[in-house]
Amino acid sequence: MHIKISIFLFFFCSLLVGCNPVPDELRIAERIMETYPDSALCILQHLKPEKYKSSSNHALYGLLYFYAQDKTDNPLEPDSLINFSITYFQWTKDKPHLAVCYFLKARKCKRAQHLDEAAEFYLKALDCLPNHSDNALMGEIYADMGRICTIQHNHQEALKKFRISLDYFNRAGKTLDARFVILSIGRCYYFLRDSKAAKRYYHKALSQMNDSLLCGAVYQDMGVNYYSDKQLDSAQYYLQKSLSYPFKGTNYSIRCRVLADLLFDEAQYDSSFHYATIALTYPATFYNQCDCYRILANIEYTRKRFKEMGIYISHYQDCSDSVHKLESQTKLTVLENIHKTAQEANGTKKNMVLIAIVLLTVLLLSIGLALFLYERNKIRKGQLAAFKQQLNNKQELVSQRLTKKIEEAKALQADERKNATAEERVKLDRELYNKTLHVNNWDDFTTEMNHVFNNIVVTLKSEYPSITNKEITWCCLHLLEIPQVDRLLLLEATTDSLYKLKQRLAHKLNLKTTRDLDLFLRAIASIND
Repeated sequence: MHIKISIFLFFFCSLLVGCNPVPDELRIAERIMETYPDSALCILQHLKPEKYKSSSNHALYGLLYFYAQDKTDNPLEPDSLINFSITYFQWTKDKPHLAVCYFLKARKCKRAQHLDEAAEFYLKALDCLPNHSDNALMGEIYADMGRICTIQHNHQEALKKFRISLDYFNRAGKTLDARFVILSIGRCYYFLRDSKAAKRYYHKALSQMNDSLLCGAVYQDMGVNYYSDKQLDSAQYYLQKSLSYPFKGTNYSIRCRVLADLLFDEAQYDSSFHYATIALTYPATFYNQCDCYRILANIEYTRKRFKEMGIYISHYQDCSDSVHKLESQTKLTVLENIHKTAQEANGTKKNMVLIAIVLLTVLLLSIGLALFLYERNKIRKGQLAAFKQQLNNKQELVSQRLTKKIEEAKALQADERKNATAEERVKLDRELYNKTLHVNNWDDFTTEMNHVFNNIVVTLKSEYPSITNKEITWCCLHLLEIPQVDRLLLLEATTDSLYKLKQRLAHKLNLKTTRDLDLFLRAIASIND
């Protein structure tokens, strides 16, 4: 239906071009912007801004083009168009149009996750509407500011902004927009851990309104709320239901990510992997991407696919860095206070210096804090390294003591060995290792080896379940540097069978050759990061 209207309007405008100046087309696009934004965009896309010799027409075109792109959820590009419009309306002091330009520029910054820049443009837009003449625009601005506060975890301030927005939308008669704001208020209560209040607002948003976008968003938030309350069946029901509804922005990614988290909790790893992967194919915030990679890494860990797990952990770290950068941006409340201060100062030199001092102080404090944290982390890393070295030294000392204990036991048997037969010597050797290493008692032996070699038995058993007790015994005897003859005796093996044991062990440990066994075992036995 919209396509037919777009084609009709385009040809209608083409007829108007023959007898009226170009601004008539812009006026038509502006007139239908609220009701048929896709049709308005279709008209504007068939126009060339370079043809407008008049700066006013060029500026109006840039404003309308960005507004149509925003309403149809298309990328807000190119920057040159809106920048020209801002410059022109600043020069002409056309505050109503300038307010819309600032609002659209703020939307672009917000989509790019430049929240501090977006906040500044929203505040500038409010300055251009002193009489609050445009209730719909005021509602949009305060709703977006509330969403920024939500991202910055300032939920009490977000509630204030959403309630102001709700009041403006009610004044403007924007019922659907008001319902979305009510949903946002419910979301704030969810973040404030008031589940009952959140559910109350979700139902309020959905009452007497049958919009598919709103239904999907409400079911999504209800699913998230139930998941937070550990009511997994209800959460899964609403999240699955929300997937069948249209979405806007990052909502579909959020639905899939929460569903993936829920299914992981229920040990449905294949389904969890499926939804986490889907979530990454849709527009998503860094927070959502971070959670998706966390889920995927955990799933790969359960599958023992450590290479793939490492890749997802790397992506997780990249997203975490982006989240840290996002969280390091100046909070909206801080920018709002600075903005109010600047307004009250009325551009006087004294207050400009004061603002510069405040900003410089914040910068110096930030640098000082960064240097302090850097030095503290450096000291802690040094202390940690020293502590680990100390533990390794102690561990080596324990190993040496155990070796010395074996040598002393051999020395005590020296006289007895002189006149002993071969069978008696074998018996003496078994008795020696039973006393010193408890090789005849698996529990005592593994307890001793875990103590000496950094929980080596626990590590091998957990990470390589297929490894046998005999192979673990060889690993420990190797680290103790027990002579080859004694190893053959204790393992009741021949030279050939011992070699085959080492080959099987290297294969189970994913090593290329048996020559890698020594380095591998010593790496496990030592205390690392």
